[in-house]
Amino acid sequence: MNDESMSSSAPLPLPVREIVTPAAAAEILEKTRLHGCNPRKLDSSHARRLARDMCSGSWNDYNPDVLSLCGHGAAIQGQHRLEAVIISKTPRSFLVARDVPHQTATTMDCGKARSAATALSLVGVDRHRKDISSTVRLLRLYDVERKKVAWPAWRSVVYTNAEIVRFFQSDYLDLSGFLPLMTALKSGVYSAPAASLACAYLVHRDGGSTSHADDFFQGLVSGAHLDTADPRWVVRRYFQNPARPRRGNTVSSLQLGLLLKTWNLWISDEVWEMAYFRPNERMPEVVRAGSARRFTEVQHESADPDTNKMPLSPRRTARQARVPDQNTNTAQVRS
Repeated sequence: MNDESMSSSAPLPLPVREIVTPAAAAEILEKTRLHGCNPRKLDSSHARRLARDMCSGSWNDYNPDVLSLCGHGAAIQGQHRLEAVIISKTPRSFLVARDVPHQTATTMDCGKARSAATALSLVGVDRHRKDISSTVRLLRLYDVERKKVAWPAWRSVVYTNAEIVRFFQSDYLDLSGFLPLMTALKSGVYSAPAASLACAYLVHRDGGSTSHADDFFQGLVSGAHLDTADPRWVVRRYFQNPARPRRGNTVSSLQLGLLLKTWNLWISDEVWEMAYFRPNERMPEVVRAGSARRFTEVQHESADPDTNKMPLSPRRTARQARVPDQNTNTAQVRS
C-alpha cells in the first residue's frame, strides 16, 4: 500500500451519491489491483451473493455504507459491491468518498456484522428470530436444492440477510405458528431447533393430514406407549444417545432427514430397526397421508443406481421386532 502525503489531521472528504456503472466499477477495481491499495482478497462467492440481491430487487440503493476511494481512484472499501455491480450488469447508486487516506482502512469494518435474525426483527419477527432464520435457510434448501445437491453439501450454500427476509415473507410467513411444536420437540426429543421447526412445518404442509401429524408428533414428543417397532421409538433412541452428533454445520440437515424419514415410515405403517441417514441418501420427500405407495418403494425408485444405497429392512411385525441392547450404541448414523 502506498503512503499518503495527506496529513492525518486533514478533514475527510464528504461522501457524494453517485451512479456507478459496470464499466466504472471495472475501472476502479483495475486501479485497485494495479496500485495494491486494498490488500484484502476479493471473495467472489460473497460478490455473487450481493449480485443476487441486486438482480432480485432486494438491494437497497439507499444503503449508507460508503464506497471509499483513495487518491489513486482505487477502492479502499467496497470492492465486493463493485464486483457485484459488474456481475449483475446493473448501475447502482452509492455514497462515494474520494481521496480517502489509506490510514483510515485500519478502522474500517470494525462493527459487528448484522445477522439474518436481526434483519428479521425489522419485518416484525419479535421472538425466536435466530431459530426462524436458520429454519428459513433449511426450508429453502429443502424446497430448492433437495433434488440437486446432496444434503451434506448444503453447508456450502449461503444466503444473504436480504434473501432470508425475502424467503420468509414470500414463502414461510406462517412459520411462527409452529414455534410451540418446535419447543416441544426440543424438550422431548432433544432435536436441534432448526430441524424441529422445519420438520413440524413440512409435515403439516406436505403430509396431507393435520390429525395424522398431531398423532405423530404427540407420540414422538412424549414417547409414551410406543412399541419398539415404532419408528418414533427408534429415532428417540438416536436423539437420546449421548454419542450422537451435536455440533457442526450439517447437524440440522442430518436431524431433519432423520425426522422426515421417521414420519415417512410411520405414515406408511413400516418399521425401523436402527435410525440412520447416510450422506449419500437424498433428503426424504414427505409422504402424504393416505398414499397407497410405501416409503421404501419411493426410496428404491429415487435411488441413484450408481450409489451404494442399501434398502431398508423388510417389514416385520411388532412381535418380530428386536429390542435393541440398552448397553450398545444402536442408534447411530451409518456412513
